[in-house]
Amino acid sequence: MPLTRHSKRGDIGMLAAALRGLTVLVLVVLTLLPAGCQRAGGREAPKAMVAPSRPAGLLQEVAPPGAAQQLQERLAQRQPRVTILSPAPDSLLPAGPWELVIAVDDWPLVQVGEEEWGPHLVVQLDGQAPIRVASGNARPVHIPMAALTPGSHRLTAFAARPWGEAVKDPGASTQIRLHRVAANPMALPEPGSPQLISVAPTRATAGEPALIDWLLLDAPLQHLREGDDRWRLRITVNGDSFLLDQNTPLWLGGLKTGSNAVVLELLDHLGNPLNPPFNTLVEEVVLEPGRASGWQQENQSPADLDRWLGLSSETPVAAPVPEPQASPSDSAIPLEPSSPLESMTPREPPVPAAPPEALQAEEQQKPLESVEPVPLPSPASNPEATAQADIQPPGIEALEEGGQAPRAAAPEVPVPAISVPEAPPAQPRAAQGPAPVRARDLVNQDGSLVKARPPGLLDRVRAKFGG
Repeated sequence: MPLTRHSKRGDIGMLAAALRGLTVLVLVVLTLLPAGCQRAGGREAPKAMVAPSRPAGLLQEVAPPGAAQQLQERLAQRQPRVTILSPAPDSLLPAGPWELVIAVDDWPLVQVGEEEWGPHLVVQLDGQAPIRVASGNARPVHIPMAALTPGSHRLTAFAARPWGEAVKDPGASTQIRLHRVAANPMALPEPGSPQLISVAPTRATAGEPALIDWLLLDAPLQHLREGDDRWRLRITVNGDSFLLDQNTPLWLGGLKTGSNAVVLELLDHLGNPLNPPFNTLVEEVVLEPGRASGWQQENQSPADLDRWLGLSSETPVAAPVPEPQASPSDSAIPLEPSSPLESMTPREPPVPAAPPEALQAEEQQKPLESVEPVPLPSPASNPEATAQADIQPPGIEALEEGGQAPRAAAPEVPVPAISVPEAPPAQPRAAQGPAPVRARDLVNQDGSLVKARPPGLLDRVRAKFGG
């Protein structure tokens, strides 16, 4: 009996100990479970915060100006390559000014005006103002630089488009580190780590879209496969923020005239600063009212595009000026008589000017000349040959030399009828018959008829009426 009671007491103790252990385990699980849920919830929140977004509010993303797109197309075939020849990377420079030598391949360096740039080279030392270089065809480019301050510095050089946008093709940008007095590693980001370099536009004008651009060096590639997003760029303009996940420039509308605050922050995919403090930049974009730049216009002519790109455009060949053609009223008087009125006047010297009616009659008489191509002799050499003239009978000289009878017949030869362009009319000649009445009234000095029927005139009448 005593042994049996002792066994039961042992079993009860073991059961109680097991119950206490189970209770402690349940309490531990219940204690750790809320903390784990809270941590899991904290990891999910940043993913929603860093999702890419677009400009909102007063800001609007717009297309580049038309002229900028034209220049972009002309430069699309270029593959610029920028190489720093001197000084060497990690050089310790002496005191005083020094010279920077850069080789630029397949990229024109053009300055259009005092404030206008074509494609050019940009040199940026740390966060200082950019140095723009346009040396024409001089290669390599030699740039005088001011003395460095003691410590370490980053020098970045890149090819830029006329509006200041950095070319982001491989080889279009490069960077070296320089030192003065002694190196300061804490003033530089870790080699190979992502770097955000601000890119300033060349010029902006109120009412036009503003360029927001940057240069991202040694950043991880993304969008190559699903889920490989490694960085975000947060842009804040006058207090309005949005997130980007692509390394492309941005044209914004809605900025105000004057000073505009622009903040660029490089983040990781969780929304945390990436490689701080080197990748947080504050810039000021100033929009000044005034004349728009050439690349801000909607369109540029091919000649203007060549000027912006530094190409030698051919001078347009001026169209040859045609020589003035002589009109009927300006033409010289022909040497041969072209109307009866002209045949009445001797051809020596030639008449300096003729009335327009006589010149028009000359043009109208060309078909008659084709009917009878026999050349007309001068009235002075053969009086009888004047019968061959248009609508004028023979004996023209008798009117000049005397006799009352010829002067009495003069009203039958009115001057206006002689100078009419339609002369000689066919119908009146048909009514008068083969022997005109005026021919009988024209006689020589002795009173005899010069010629009763001129053969030339009959030939013309027969040719016209088929007789």
